[in-house]
Amino acid sequence: MVARSTLWGLLLYLCFTVTPATAASVDVGQASQWKEQLYQQTLFYKDDSQRMDVQQIAALQDGTDGFVSISQLDNPAQLTPAAWWSKTTLTNSSETHYSLRLILNPGSYFHSVNFYTQRDGQWIPSAHTLEGATTNEPTSKRLHWTGVNLAPGQSKTLLIRSTGVAPNKLAPYLYSEERFNEYVARNAIWDGLLLGGLLALGWTSILLALFARSRVFLVLGLLSLLTLLVEGIRRGYEKLDFIVNLVELSYRSPLVLSNLTLMLFVVFILEIARSEKVRLSLHKVWIGWAVYYAGLALISAFGDVYHVYWLADLHRPLFSLTLLATAVLFLRQNAPTRGLILAIAAFSLARASLIALESSGLLPESIASLSMGSLRMNPALALGSFLINLALFAGWIAYVGLQRRKALEKISQLQREENIRLTAEVARQTKALNEALQYADEKNRQQTQIVGYISHDLRAPLATIAGYTKLMEKNASAQQKLKLNAITRSVDYQLALIEDILGYASAELKPLSLSPEATELLDYLGEITQHATALSRQQNNSFHITVTQQIPKTVYLDGRRLRQVLLNLLSNAAKFTRNGEISLEVTATQLDSQWRLHFSVSDSGIGIYSEQQAKIFQEFGQLEAGQNNVNAGLGLGLYIAQSILRSMGSELSLDSSPNQGATFSFEFNVLADEQVVSWQAPQTLPLLGAIDLPLSHGLDLPAKTKDLTNNSANQNDTMIMPPLDRRQELANMARNGALTDMENWHSSMASQYPNCIEYLNSIQDAINRLDLHQVERLALNQIAPNQH
Repeated sequence: MVARSTLWGLLLYLCFTVTPATAASVDVGQASQWKEQLYQQTLFYKDDSQRMDVQQIAALQDGTDGFVSISQLDNPAQLTPAAWWSKTTLTNSSETHYSLRLILNPGSYFHSVNFYTQRDGQWIPSAHTLEGATTNEPTSKRLHWTGVNLAPGQSKTLLIRSTGVAPNKLAPYLYSEERFNEYVARNAIWDGLLLGGLLALGWTSILLALFARSRVFLVLGLLSLLTLLVEGIRRGYEKLDFIVNLVELSYRSPLVLSNLTLMLFVVFILEIARSEKVRLSLHKVWIGWAVYYAGLALISAFGDVYHVYWLADLHRPLFSLTLLATAVLFLRQNAPTRGLILAIAAFSLARASLIALESSGLLPESIASLSMGSLRMNPALALGSFLINLALFAGWIAYVGLQRRKALEKISQLQREENIRLTAEVARQTKALNEALQYADEKNRQQTQIVGYISHDLRAPLATIAGYTKLMEKNASAQQKLKLNAITRSVDYQLALIEDILGYASAELKPLSLSPEATELLDYLGEITQHATALSRQQNNSFHITVTQQIPKTVYLDGRRLRQVLLNLLSNAAKFTRNGEISLEVTATQLDSQWRLHFSVSDSGIGIYSEQQAKIFQEFGQLEAGQNNVNAGLGLGLYIAQSILRSMGSELSLDSSPNQGATFSFEFNVLADEQVVSWQAPQTLPLLGAIDLPLSHGLDLPAKTKDLTNNSANQNDTMIMPPLDRRQELANMARNGALTDMENWHSSMASQYPNCIEYLNSIQDAINRLDLHQVERLALNQIAPNQH
């Protein structure tokens, strides 16, 4: 019994291991329509040398050293650089003529394919022909196939040489003509949907990237276009010149583009994580995947592609698991596109599983029958990948729209808040500005009022001086008239200055008007010299004038305005210089039809700090109190001088430093007569003490003045006076020279104390005579008539 069992086991072993390598021929007459892969009916031979021709191959016998079935190959799924020969025999046992198509796996990337058929005892290459007639249909260019016509009872053997594909994908498909046409039409629709959708998606994404400035849309657009290239090459459309081959026809380019597509997909995942602020703990892993796929693309382009195919089978599951782990991170952090990332991860894992089943030969027939050839050609998987990309596109548009809407709402809220803040700030600033304007107007009014008061108080005594000077000229000698003329010129100049101040105070000075007239330059400079000499001696300064030897006799200019500028500068020099030197330098240069006059006023005084030099040319601009110990005045002199010079087409310049004095200079062109004269320095006035004019010098005052002076001491004996405290106010006003206040005091006392009219008249007479000492003496008189 044991021996019998052993014998049966041996027989079974021999049946399975010593099976002859002959495959049954395919009897096409058993069915009217064919749609079948001849997996078991095809024999294979491996040509490691890749040098055997078809005649040598045809001479091989079926068996161990020749053609064998797929089950007898070692690792048929392994891709090697050898040339593989496959042999298929077709027989027609029916009475019907058959027109058939023998097609190689459409989804495989063949390096080369050659079909051979035997005709008249010779093996010849078989093109895409039917009974020797060529066809120009596009399908013939996209697929590796050959046509076979079998008459009743006829049998044909076909040999196929291929490289670049593993033997488990070399079994051809047998299609009847009708089924083949149906396949072509159906796939044309699927291909059109897929490729057209990818093109539209890629182009739209790139346009949105340009308009929205979004890197996510840009990467998605590039990813869609690269996927379009890969799917087009996989379906053979590069042979129609729609898509350009990248490397070595259509063999290397799919691998290069596929790895670049995966690299861009990795970049896309990283961009989404960055945009949605997902803390991606697998960030370095994704960077590694990007570098890995970039390296595979380089190897696919320039290296051994067989290693790339081998690595692809290993990394595909790991990549899908990484994507799944990333989707979990998106879910945990509640990212907006978490659902889409999870769908992508699930699809990638399912696709990797199906490809693994296909490689091992375990793919269910229900799935494999959806397409002819590789699973990559399956329309369900291809359109599924496209729909995933489309969902990403739509989801990201929705996300970007949501982000923009939130941003607009936030911007609108910020604008409202900013408007409220700006409104409050404008109100506050407006209030502050109004207060500042009111303050400035009040200060300006006060300052203008002060200028008016001071100008009035200065003009009143000068008018009196001018009046008495004219009276004294009647009985004056020639020498005394010369002195009185100097007084008159000074008074006139001071009155002109006061008029300018009053004009400025009433806003009538701007712009300054010029009135050019013929001026004798020699006499004009002599007059300026007399003024400058008198001004310089006020603080024990010496004055020097330097003029070019030849000057025009008559020039046409506004002498009053130029005198105002020069005396202003000389007055400032005398004011800020003590026991020093003041000089005036005048240079006359003849031009074509004009003369250029250059004036320079220098002093050895206290100088001016650089930060103060621009300020002193402004309205009411004065030196700071800490820089000098003299009364700087109102600060209008240099401003008016600058205004005058600008109206004359010139500019006042300053060169000064602390304790080194100051130099003011300017120049302008004037018209002049042709006559030229030589400069001669004039005879200056005597010392100031010499121009004091007491009565003993023969200048008699009017009789009324003498009487008022002689009788003033006795007037108080018969006058009634206001109270002492009010008279003390008057004494202080007289001591301070406040003429306006004294006049106001007089008006007030006249209305309050009408019985003091005689006393008040004597006060008014003293005020009119500008005898402030007499006013003070009358105010402080303690004896009234009713007290005797």
